[in-house]
Amino acid sequence: MIRTTLNWTVKNLKSMYDGKHTLQMDHPIQRQNLQWLDDRLKRSLLIHSILANYPVPPVYCLKEAISEKDYSYSILDGKQRLTTIFDFIDGRYPLDTETPSVTIDDTVYELGGKYFTDLDTECQQELLRFKFTIYGFEDADDDLIEEIFFRLNNSTPLSKPQKAMPLCGVENAKFIKSILSDRFFSEICQFSALQRRKSDDMCTLLQAMMLLDNRYEGYKFSSISADEIMMYAASIKNNYSEEQKNRLYDIIDYLEKVFPEKDKMLKKINIPIAMLAADTAMGDSYDPVKNLYRVGPMYFRQWFSYFFAECYEEYKQYCSSGSIKKEKTLKRIEIMGTSLVGYFELAEADKAEQEPSLSNEDAPADESALAEEGVSADESAVTEEAVSTNKSTSAEGDSSLEEPAPSDDSNPSTDADLVESDPTADEAENAVVKENADSHKDAGCASVAEDAASYTATDSEQTEFSEKTEAEDPPEELTQDTE
Repeated sequence: MIRTTLNWTVKNLKSMYDGKHTLQMDHPIQRQNLQWLDDRLKRSLLIHSILANYPVPPVYCLKEAISEKDYSYSILDGKQRLTTIFDFIDGRYPLDTETPSVTIDDTVYELGGKYFTDLDTECQQELLRFKFTIYGFEDADDDLIEEIFFRLNNSTPLSKPQKAMPLCGVENAKFIKSILSDRFFSEICQFSALQRRKSDDMCTLLQAMMLLDNRYEGYKFSSISADEIMMYAASIKNNYSEEQKNRLYDIIDYLEKVFPEKDKMLKKINIPIAMLAADTAMGDSYDPVKNLYRVGPMYFRQWFSYFFAECYEEYKQYCSSGSIKKEKTLKRIEIMGTSLVGYFELAEADKAEQEPSLSNEDAPADESALAEEGVSADESAVTEEAVSTNKSTSAEGDSSLEEPAPSDDSNPSTDADLVESDPTADEAENAVVKENADSHKDAGCASVAEDAASYTATDSEQTEFSEKTEAEDPPEELTQDTE
């Protein structure tokens, strides 16, 4: 690593930032530019310090070649100071009314309440020609840059999520910033200006990432506290796959489809849990390009509103003090997940998909168990098929019951057991009963099985036929033959 001292005035730096674009403020490990926005007095005192010749901390930057003669400079520390000065020069805010006066060359100048253009010329020139102490680093790899940033800010009041950013590595820092700049986190989620200044949005995203890694990668966590987030950030440095990134991108894309505008329940404590619920709702075979999901975005939005209207009382018991504890976090995940699965009957749908329908060709070879219950293999197949189609048949099935097909005695094995169950009949009567029962039973089963396999009726036809067959008496021919 090579360190050099750069001799630039405020005017030089602003020209590099506005015109040449050779001064960059968006290095991935940098904080968001929100730290001083709501503290006008703090910003004003920096301007006063420069004009009064008070000590001002140095600026640190990374020097990178963009051509043989030209370089780009990325600010590692000093971003808030530089943007505060640039914004004041551009007239974006006046100095606070409590800003002290300043003495330059034995002349006293008032500063309070003034914009840059309202300042006396001597004050304007003093500000523009001020020189920061600037250190530039060359030939520094990502690991060294992260270490420098961490040490520079370790004694300053950075929040723990902000300290987590350099711990996760430059590549992951770029990825996390891209997620936070998307519409879901930047516009839809409910973060106050103070929360964003403390990087609570980044902390929330890292919590969701950690919970997803717990679900898919088996990552172990003890809580979702800021300290735990810092440990997690360090664990994913150079260890966050494209598959993990794509999953997170797809979840954010899905939630942007779910929420076209801000939702008051998308608060810091709920967002990671909602992201896990979205992951469940998307299913395993989703296609974001074709907008194909297990639960469509519109229906997820309906359920989300229902959940916080009807299930919130139980859920909020785990949102109070100690909500960052693992037990309470898992309980919130469980309650929201159970509601989602129950609302859309996802468990029943999964079970139905996993149970293969049993056709005549798939009937068990061993029919002894069915025979003990007095049911043949063909009857079992018809029963299974009837259950899977809500016991629906066609109009053709109605006619086939009235006019049974010719008897087929090729599979009479289970009927023998049924005949033997009548010990009071003599041999002659048994033979007649057996012959008639075999004939009509096999004919009926063959007809129903054939119709059920070859014809699919519409819902209205199925309903009409079901009501009809329930109301009608058994066919006359069958009744007479049985008698």
